[in-house]
Amino acid sequence: MNKFLTKTILTIAAIVLCSFLTLSAQTLAPNTAGVNLFCSGADLTLPAAPTGADWIVKYSATPTTTPSTGVILTGGNKIPNGDLKTGYYYLSSKSQTAGSCESEMQEIPVYVLKPLVPTITPAPFCVESPLAQIGNVTNPEDPTKAALVYQWYTVSGSTETIINGANTKDYTPTAPTVGSVTYRFRVGYEINGSKYCAQTVDETITVTAKPTKPTLTIGTAHGTAGAVTF
Repeated sequence: MNKFLTKTILTIAAIVLCSFLTLSAQTLAPNTAGVNLFCSGADLTLPAAPTGADWIVKYSATPTTTPSTGVILTGGNKIPNGDLKTGYYYLSSKSQTAGSCESEMQEIPVYVLKPLVPTITPAPFCVESPLAQIGNVTNPEDPTKAALVYQWYTVSGSTETIINGANTKDYTPTAPTVGSVTYRFRVGYEINGSKYCAQTVDETITVTAKPTKPTLTIGTAHGTAGAVTF
């Protein structure tokens, strides 16, 4: 009985482990080996099909040998951004000659990165007391699989100037000058050492001058206490 019970428990454990591993293998992530990364709003453009042949593309949310969802290509070789989504695309070709066979399929894993949404909480300040400009980011991805990288700039007209060393979420200006200044906050994903899908936001703040030191002369400063006679 004990041997039977032990064997049953081991069998159940093996089934659970196998199911878990299968599910894990089917889940695409930005850092999955071999995945093709796309920014939201991008097209997937294939090379031109071989002369006298057409591409055939099918889609599946999970890896399969029998994909059934056909994909309509624009111009014969493009999946438009409105149709592109995370999952597995299967590419084959077929000659335009009647009765031709379809080629074997090539699997193309695709991950579409959702757009980041950066904002700045602006903080005007006196020139001698700079305040931190706070960067905020709405990150729709798993930060353990798609880390974020930051960079701050100043902007004048159409000219963008990088601020060396300002590569954290918040930035406290150094050596500011009096007047209006526009700061640009750029954030993107960092995946396997490369940066992707940057988004930017600008904010203009006012840097005020330090007031001049008051200069009072005798006779111009009067108290409110009047003289009295005893």
